[in-house]
Amino acid sequence: MSKLPTYSGRLQPPTAVKRPPSDNGMDEAAVSPEKKSRTAGGRAIQPSKPSAGRGGLKRSFSVANVSAVGGQKDHSKNSLASSKFRSSTLSLTGRPSSVSSSVLANRVPTGKSKRPGWDLKGRLQDMEALLKSREVEQKEWMKKFEEYDTRIVTLESEKTHLSHDLVQTTTSYEANQEEIESLRKNLRKEQDERNSEKNNYENTIQSLTFSNSNLDRQIKSLDAEIAARQEEVAGLKFTVSELSSTQAGMEARLKSTESLLLERNQQNAEMAAQIEEQKRKIEELNEKLQQGEMMRRKLHNTVLELKGNIRVFCRVRPLLNEEIKNNGNSDVVHHINFIDEHTLEVGKGEVNTSSMSGLKSRGNNFTEFSYDRVFQPSATQSEVFEEISQLAQSALDGYNVCIFAYGQTGSGKTFTMEGVPNDDELEGMIPRTVKHIFKNMEELESKGWSYKVEASFLEIYNETIRDLLASPKEAKNLTYELKFQDNKKNEIYVTNLKRIPVENEGKVHTLLNMAQQQRAVAATNMNEQSSRSHSVFQLRLSGENAKTGDSCEGMLNLVDLAGSERLKESKSEGARLVETQNINKSLANLGNVIMAIGQKQSHIPYRNSKLTHLLQSSLGGNSKALMFVNISPVEACLNETQNSLRFATRVNQCHIGVASKQIKK
Repeated sequence: MSKLPTYSGRLQPPTAVKRPPSDNGMDEAAVSPEKKSRTAGGRAIQPSKPSAGRGGLKRSFSVANVSAVGGQKDHSKNSLASSKFRSSTLSLTGRPSSVSSSVLANRVPTGKSKRPGWDLKGRLQDMEALLKSREVEQKEWMKKFEEYDTRIVTLESEKTHLSHDLVQTTTSYEANQEEIESLRKNLRKEQDERNSEKNNYENTIQSLTFSNSNLDRQIKSLDAEIAARQEEVAGLKFTVSELSSTQAGMEARLKSTESLLLERNQQNAEMAAQIEEQKRKIEELNEKLQQGEMMRRKLHNTVLELKGNIRVFCRVRPLLNEEIKNNGNSDVVHHINFIDEHTLEVGKGEVNTSSMSGLKSRGNNFTEFSYDRVFQPSATQSEVFEEISQLAQSALDGYNVCIFAYGQTGSGKTFTMEGVPNDDELEGMIPRTVKHIFKNMEELESKGWSYKVEASFLEIYNETIRDLLASPKEAKNLTYELKFQDNKKNEIYVTNLKRIPVENEGKVHTLLNMAQQQRAVAATNMNEQSSRSHSVFQLRLSGENAKTGDSCEGMLNLVDLAGSERLKESKSEGARLVETQNINKSLANLGNVIMAIGQKQSHIPYRNSKLTHLLQSSLGGNSKALMFVNISPVEACLNETQNSLRFATRVNQCHIGVASKQIKK
């Protein structure tokens, strides 16, 4: 950074020049403009060259003298003016600091007394003397002024040089300041970079210090681990030496074991061959067993057909959640005992459980019932259908088949026959039978058989037939009556009943869903969703064999009877009362028909109800019939259970004759 020059030796502070005293009483206001330019209130100014010249100054003083002569009254005024003049200063740079007033004072007459007013001559002489003195003084002042002018010119020149130097100095100073500012910025930038590097280095040092400490700890840990490993290695070496000796013994044993293993492998191969042979024999036996079971069922069906009786299957539904709670959170049915697949006992009595044997002891009031098949509450829909599949197959063979479900309300009849829609495991007998029939129809196609299938679905509600496949608008003006089919072989048909051709299983399911939506269902005191009508689903199957020329025609009737109710227990009123009366009446007529058939009466009262009239061909004609008797597991329904079982026993004893195959002509 450059050092600026100073000019303290060349510039001098301005000095004050005393003005001469004025005898004429003039104050500073009467000073000429030239003098005013040189002084401004006693402040130091830059002197300038007088503009009026020396002549002007002389005239100024002459006027002052004349004024003093004409107007002076006393000497004290002149003294006062002189003191004022002396007290005023002229600030000029480089001029003498003061002008001695003693010279001027010596030239002015002093000590004379004031002349009287009439002494004009004396006064004129005084004025002339004063004028001479003033002229001398003026000359001295002019000389001084010339010196001052010379000095001013010198100072002006010096000022010009100084101004030029000042400009150069200022320019240099500004350049130096810019350079200084740039250097400062660079310095700050450099300092910031150095600080950043310093911080980075410090962070690196801290990180390295931390890493170093971690490494130290790891080294110590590894040293300890190495020491432990060395001890372990020493132990392992000892163990290896022991194992080496042991290995020698084991190798000897291994050789003997390998020879033994070869023998065992040979034996295993022989055993495996024997096992495969046994498996093959077991599979053959299983196939024979299945064939034997199928043969047994066929023979059993043949025996039943030859006997000509109505087959009866008894099914007990499981307890519902609410019923389990009321049964002490137990699903055990105490009043029903399952003896085997064909027999059960029903009765009311105390049931005691022995803590030693777990066996139940019962009273003596249990009644035993035997049927063609008894299904416990754990039986599935698939297991139930397996028992009736051969019967359903008969419809394809040209037989009339009737399967109906009987029992009190809430005993599971509708579940058995229809099941739960869109659930393969819970499908009922009707959808499973349809699936079975269409599956067998496809298998029979390879043998030359082709079938036409027509479906109808009706219900008997309050002794009135309703078509469940017809819309209310279609059935509005139609009447449905039961008539014989051309008066031959007691075949009954319903007039105006809608029969819809079906080509596949899906079409049948669509019709079943349509019928379920139109069926009469209502809540009663005995059942929240009780069927209030008898429903009859019919499939008419017409088959022809193109290879052999054979033909057949079968009818499959799947009937879901309305549940019986005791008016005393159901407490039905209004429409429910009428429904209950008609249901009980039709079921009673069904019992009378079964009784008449069993007793070989000459007159069978089929026409006493629409239900028995519709089932006339199934009960007393050329048909294979099967009845499900559905039982409630609730002990409070014991009386209805016993009545249903007694009715089922009478039905099972009813002989309707041997069914014959219907040959289509």
